[in-house]
Amino acid sequence: MIQTVKFRIYPDEVQEHQLHELFTIYNRVKRIGYNLLFHGEDYMAARFGEGKTIQQCLMSLCHNNPYVNTILIDNKQKLDAQHTWLEKRRQYMTKQLKTITKKINTIKEQDAHDRRLKGLYARRSSIMAKLHNLHLEPVVFGTKNLFRQRIRGNITREEFRIRRDSSFSCIGKKQQGLKNLNIKVLPDKTVKLRTFSKQNGRKWLIIPISVNHVQEKWFQQILNADKYTVTVKRKPVRGEVRYFAHVSYDLPEPAPRYGYERGAIGLDFNYNFVALTNVDRHGTLFSYHSISFGNLHTYRTDKRNDYISYKMDKIVNYCINKGKGIVFENLQFDQEFSYNTKRNRKLSNLKTTALQLLERKCKKRGVSFRKVFPGYTSLIGKYKYSGLHNLSGHHLASYVIARRGLGFKEAIPPVYDWLLSRVGEFIEPRVKKGSPYRSWSMVHDLFKHSGITSFKTAEILRKTVLMKHVLNSVTSAQPDNLKAGLSSHGKIDDYHKTWYFINDFTG
Repeated sequence: MIQTVKFRIYPDEVQEHQLHELFTIYNRVKRIGYNLLFHGEDYMAARFGEGKTIQQCLMSLCHNNPYVNTILIDNKQKLDAQHTWLEKRRQYMTKQLKTITKKINTIKEQDAHDRRLKGLYARRSSIMAKLHNLHLEPVVFGTKNLFRQRIRGNITREEFRIRRDSSFSCIGKKQQGLKNLNIKVLPDKTVKLRTFSKQNGRKWLIIPISVNHVQEKWFQQILNADKYTVTVKRKPVRGEVRYFAHVSYDLPEPAPRYGYERGAIGLDFNYNFVALTNVDRHGTLFSYHSISFGNLHTYRTDKRNDYISYKMDKIVNYCINKGKGIVFENLQFDQEFSYNTKRNRKLSNLKTTALQLLERKCKKRGVSFRKVFPGYTSLIGKYKYSGLHNLSGHHLASYVIARRGLGFKEAIPPVYDWLLSRVGEFIEPRVKKGSPYRSWSMVHDLFKHSGITSFKTAEILRKTVLMKHVLNSVTSAQPDNLKAGLSSHGKIDDYHKTWYFINDFTG
């Protein structure tokens, strides 16, 4: 487990000038290295001559400084992320084309002169043009938004450079007893930084750092660590530039203290909130809770990360207070469709930050966690437990997740066995034979085919009463007590009475 500790650095005026020079050279070499990696060998040969590698070119720029190794790793990771984005974007647009083409063919079969076809043809042509022109573009260091502000004159050139060249780092490497070749944390609460200068007395900067009483324990762990990685950052705060050192090191994972002997906490992730349910070891629901994410998409990166960390702490604290481990879905975020801009941004924040942060916090604080298969949790929750627990679909899904994490199998209720026996082979499920979720898929397809999309307890009763009209298979007389548990306005007053009637009617 990797632990990161943030210390503030206090350089004097001379050291601050040398730090600015270090930030500038490091990030300039980083931009050059990215361009060499992006444009390939022809660009490198035109700039530095034939027969040189990228590492040799960068070493010649910064006097053989080992910072180059970290720069190469960062640039390769950045370029790999771009290629991954390009491939996912291509797959998404290809699926869009298939969906629109299928819709066009369906409409043309019904009416070849339908007015919707004109818009669909235009949409398909636009996506085809975008797909044809899709290619990698070099990244803008410092973000496009900051670059636009500089062009418009909203920020000065110096402020733009400070915010663009905001960090430099060195990856820890244990070599000849040295934990980090360029940046060293010393026992006298100072940090020693290697510069790009070769002059005597200017090769190193020794700057004091602040260590409060909370960080003292972590500072001792850093001194005893085999290796550590340090990232030095600068940030304008209240009219001054402040400097920070983020030190990351490997920390042994503590033994889990909160397991599943007493039950589990089920967690259902959504883009704007999480639903939590407290379940005992027998699978019985005790309590439920919700934690919202608020306006997550409106925050800047640092504030957003702090906000997500605060919310993940609340989830972990809930598990610790209940003395139980947590169970959540093993989510795969290969998004094949798009929502609006706000919701897409929230989903991106969730999948890139929240899930990984939750796992790290669970490991750090000794909370056991399990990942379960996410399929059919919402469907099982609303089809099986909406009559027993009058909760939202998200809390019912988290209840099913907790039970699945404890090893319980969700048997299909007799009422749905009766429905499926009436249907026969009329509904062809999407799940293959032998799957434990085949019956649930058939039930879901049955209700979807019958036109019921909002599944509540009243819908269950209404579906049962009107079964002969939907399935055209019930010919016997209906029971007299068709409104058991309903008020005079047709709403559910007594959920248990309603479900007892349904079970008696279908049993």
